[in-house]
Amino acid sequence: MGYKTMWNQGLYPKTKTLLYKTLIRPVLTYGTETWALSKQDEYRLSIFEHKILRRIYGPVIDKGEWRIRTYRELYQLYDEKDIVKFCKLSRLRWAGHVMLQDDDDLARRVLLSEPGGKRPRGRPRLRWEDGVKEDVAKLGCRNLTVAARNKKGWRKLLKEAEDHPGL
Repeated sequence: MGYKTMWNQGLYPKTKTLLYKTLIRPVLTYGTETWALSKQDEYRLSIFEHKILRRIYGPVIDKGEWRIRTYRELYQLYDEKDIVKFCKLSRLRWAGHVMLQDDDDLARRVLLSEPGGKRPRGRPRLRWEDGVKEDVAKLGCRNLTVAARNKKGWRKLLKEAEDHPGL
């Protein structure tokens, strides 16, 4: 897929959206399950997605003048979750999956391990676990381990997360 594909006016927006969903977004979000997303990362991902969506759907004529579509209009046309929410949901799904693993599973042991030593002076570095705990707390769940062990409850929590405005 060439750089000029999104600028090609011969392609329908539906085709461009399909290209974005199947080619660009998966490459962009590869490995998001393990990312510790900072606010700056979230901002940059959002900006990138907004640029792509504006390019796909183009401007609109409003009262006889051209104007850029608002984010709300773009996401109504796109009809998908924004990229930051997509990343956070992937991270929650992965956390639930790891919590369901056996106690001797490597991913679970790493997640539940407590590294020794002292943290360096200054602001603590952003950790993956902190992001997951923050997202779970926003959903009103207190204990990630207990919630993930209940498969039906965890699936219900993930469904709530999809519709949750603050996530």
